[in-house]
Amino acid sequence: MSFPYTTQFINSAFSYNSYRQQIADELARPPADESALKMRPYIQKNAELMDEYERDYKLSDQLKATLEHAPATTWLVLTEGWCGDAAFNVPMLAIIEKALPEKVQLRILLRDRNLELMDAHLTDGGRSIPKLIVLNEDLQELGTWGPRPEALQVLMKSWKNEGLSLKEIIPMVHKWYNADATVSMQKELETLVKSYS
Repeated sequence: MSFPYTTQFINSAFSYNSYRQQIADELARPPADESALKMRPYIQKNAELMDEYERDYKLSDQLKATLEHAPATTWLVLTEGWCGDAAFNVPMLAIIEKALPEKVQLRILLRDRNLELMDAHLTDGGRSIPKLIVLNEDLQELGTWGPRPEALQVLMKSWKNEGLSLKEIIPMVHKWYNADATVSMQKELETLVKSYS
């Protein structure tokens, strides 16, 4: 199922900085309802993680070189402030854009406000985020990535099949991301970029 992208639609999306500001604004306001109150600790924790990863993550020489030879693209990301995987992965996308703004324009959309786009990019039938969609200058889709590196995706499935609760899985996911330090993600993005270069 393809989605009817327009320039207007892309322009309505957040830049990374405005997305971070949107999260900060949300945390500054009293929660709108019970569900917002429940999500608040996750959003708060993720904002702290994103600050840390923005400082610590480094773009690999291989991915940088691959992008330098690639055409200019828009990287559209579906995400939400409460999403744990997004806290680990979206800062790396921002670092890529910062290093190569002439090659990557990062634009961020909130999943729950863009379900039509989300439903065109399900993972195993689920609305898993973050989901990266790469578009060329004519707004044609070139490929997607997400919601997490393949090795972790496999682990997640097996943990869920073992009947582990989300509470048990979250620390294991954190441990995996910290040990991997974006190596898997950057290798997968390199493969994606090569596919359209």
